[in-house]
Amino acid sequence: MGILSIITKIFILCPFLLLGIIYLFLKKFSKKKKGIFSKAADITTILLFFSIPASLKFIWSFDIGFIVLIIASVTAIIFTTIEWRTTKEIELKPLFRKIWRFLFLVLSFTYIAIWFTALILKIIELIVK
Repeated sequence: MGILSIITKIFILCPFLLLGIIYLFLKKFSKKKKGIFSKAADITTILLFFSIPASLKFIWSFDIGFIVLIIASVTAIIFTTIEWRTTKEIELKPLFRKIWRFLFLVLSFTYIAIWFTALILKIIELIVK
């Protein structure tokens, strides 16, 4: 197995490791210090779309890749509808930013919940034995 494949699998199963690396990299080399975490979170959101299905497949052999995309699409539809009803003119860039940041929060919470649940179930399994 190639080193690139191993690194990719590590980042897919540990997306917050990539978040930290990107954050530190941008903090070190970026001239603008404002919005560094937001940029790192935006990049990590892409990885979270792959991490959640991969984690569920790894832990419980359950595949939900398509469901994650459906939930993201429904979220985008809801945000667009709310924006359309509250403002007269929809500005796409701020709308996409809101959707993307919300998806980062939801996907991050989901990822943490998956691994926390797996950890608790493993501890319970070890105690019962």
